[in-house]
Amino acid sequence: MRITTVTSLPSPSPLLLLLVQLLLWLILPGQEAVGAASTCPVPCSCSNQASRVICTRRNLEEVPDSISNNTRYLNLQENSIQVIKSDTFKHLRHLEILQLSKNQIRQIEVGAFNGLPNLNTLELFDNRLTLVPSQAFEYLSKLRELWLRNNPIETLPGYAFHRVPSLRRLDLGELKKLDYISDAAFVGLINLRYLNLGMCGLKDIPNLTPLVRLEELELSGNRLEIIRPGSFQGLESLRKLWLMHSQMSVIERNAFDDLKNLEELNLSHNSLHSLPHDLFTPLQKLERVHLNHNPWVCNCDVLWLSWWLKETVPSNTTCCARCHAPPYLKGKYIGELDQSHFTCYAPVIVEPPTDLNVTEGMAAELKCRTSTSMTSVNWVTPNGTLMTHGSYRVSISVLHDGTLNFTNVTLRDTGQYTCIVTNSAGNTTATAVLNVTAADVSVNYTYFTTVTVETVESTGDEDSALRVFNETFIHIPGPTPSGHLWHEVPTTASSLSILGSSSSPRATKPTFTVPISEPSYPSGLDDVMKTTKIIIGCFVAITFMAAVMLVVFYKLRKQHQLHKHLGPARAIEIINVEDEIGPGTGIRGSGISGGSTICAYTEVYIEIHEQP
Repeated sequence: MRITTVTSLPSPSPLLLLLVQLLLWLILPGQEAVGAASTCPVPCSCSNQASRVICTRRNLEEVPDSISNNTRYLNLQENSIQVIKSDTFKHLRHLEILQLSKNQIRQIEVGAFNGLPNLNTLELFDNRLTLVPSQAFEYLSKLRELWLRNNPIETLPGYAFHRVPSLRRLDLGELKKLDYISDAAFVGLINLRYLNLGMCGLKDIPNLTPLVRLEELELSGNRLEIIRPGSFQGLESLRKLWLMHSQMSVIERNAFDDLKNLEELNLSHNSLHSLPHDLFTPLQKLERVHLNHNPWVCNCDVLWLSWWLKETVPSNTTCCARCHAPPYLKGKYIGELDQSHFTCYAPVIVEPPTDLNVTEGMAAELKCRTSTSMTSVNWVTPNGTLMTHGSYRVSISVLHDGTLNFTNVTLRDTGQYTCIVTNSAGNTTATAVLNVTAADVSVNYTYFTTVTVETVESTGDEDSALRVFNETFIHIPGPTPSGHLWHEVPTTASSLSILGSSSSPRATKPTFTVPISEPSYPSGLDDVMKTTKIIIGCFVAITFMAAVMLVVFYKLRKQHQLHKHLGPARAIEIINVEDEIGPGTGIRGSGISGGSTICAYTEVYIEIHEQP
C-alpha cells in the first residue's frame, strides 16, 4: 500500500509576487533584443553570440544583409563578390576585423567602409583591384593593418594612403603589374612600422623618406640590380631589411649609411661578387647578416668582410657565405679568409684635391676620387675632426663619391683638409688648402641705363610737326646692400636741349622714374658727359653738312636739266643755299648747348619745295 503525503506550501506574499513580476519585465525584453541582434546569416556560421561570423566558400556574390550588429570578426573570404557598395557595413560599429580576400572584387565604392570606427584589420589581398581605393578608406581612424597583396594594381599615386595615418602594417607585395610609384605615395604614413613591397618587379627603390617610424621593410623578389646611396634616406628607425632574390650585383659605397639602427640584413640569393670597404661600419647595431648564395670573388676587396665577420660573429664564422672564385678558394667560408691568401696594395687616388681660393658665402668642393669604389673615403678637417659619409657639420658633408662639399663657406673653414682613402691593404692620403677671403661689401658696381623721351613741338601745321626723339645715357650706381631707392628725375627744357632755339614752346615737360640704388656719383662723370657731347656734336655736324651737300647736288641737277632744254647760251643761275633753305625751315641750331647736361640725338624731317 502506497501512502502519499501532501504538504501544502505557504502562499507567497503579494510583495514577493510583485518583485518577481518586475524582474521578469526587465529581463525578458533584453533577451528578446539580444536574440534579434544575434541573428546569423543563413549561409554563414556564427559563434560567441554572433560576434564571430564566418562566411567562407559560400559562393556569395554580395555581402549578406542580416549580419549581427554585435559582430567583431567577419570572414567573407573565397567567395565571388565583385563590388563593395557604399554603406555596406555601416551598421557594424563594433567590427574590428574584416576579411574580404580571395574574392573577385574589382570595385570598392566611395563610402563602402562607412560606419566602421573600430575597424582594425582590413584584408583585400588576392582580388582584382586595379586602383588603390583611397577614398573608401575615409573615417577608418583605427585601421592598423591593410592587406592589398596580389592585386593587378598598376600605379601608387601620390597621397594614396594619407587618409589612414594610423596604419602600422601595409602589405603591397606581389603587385606584379605595378609600373609607377609616386614620390609622394607614402606621404602621411607617419606611424607605419611594416611595409611589404616584395615581388613587385621594382627596378629602383621608391621614395620611402616619409616613413620615419618604419621598422621592417620587405623588398625581396624584385629586380634591384644596383643599390645606390640615399636609397634608404630617412629610415633611421629601420631594424630589419630583406633583399633576397633581388638580382643585385652592385651595392655602392655608403648605400646603407642611413640605417643607423639596422639589426638584421638579408642579402642572400643575389649576384653579389664583392662589397665596398667598410660597408657595414656605420651599422653599429647590426647583429645578423645573411650573405649566402652569392657568387663571391674572394680577393683583397672581400678581405675586410672576413675581418668584420670575425669581429661580429666570432663564434660562428661559417654562418654566412662561401667563396665562388678563384678556383683554389672555391667553397671556403669568407669568415675563414686571411691576408696570407692575397697580395694586396694600398688604394690609388686618381683625382686628388687641389688648393682652392673662394670668397666667404660661396659653395665649394674638394674632390678625392679613387680608381675603385671598393674603398672608403674620409676627410680630416683643419681642427682634426674626422668627416665620414653621413656625418655632417653645419655646412660641410662628405658626398657618396668622396667629395667634401661646402654649401656656404666661412672664414673659419680656412685651412688644410686631408683626404684618407682606405682599403684592406692600408690607406693613402692627399691634402689641399682651402683659403677663404672675406666678402667685400663696399664694392659698388655701376652701369648705364637708357631712357628714351619723345617730345612734340607744335608749329600749327599737324603735317609739319617736328617730332624729336631723345635717347639719353644716364650713369646710375649699381646695387648696394642698403637696397633700392626710387628717384624721380625731371626733364626740363634746358636739360633736354634740342639743337635749336630755346624759345620754342614745348608741349610738355616730361618726367620719368628710374629704379636706382643709393646715389654715389663718381668724380669723373663730368668728363664722361663732355666726351659724349663732343661725339654727338660731331655726328650732328656731319649730318648737317651731308644735308647741305644733298640740297646743292639736287639744285645743280635741276639747273643742268633746264640748260639742256633752253639752249647752251643761257646763263647758269647761282644758287644761294641759305636763301633756298630759308631761316624758317632749316635745321634748328647747329651747335650744342654748353650748359646741357643731357645730350640728344635728333631726327629732322626737311621739306623742300621745287621751284617751277
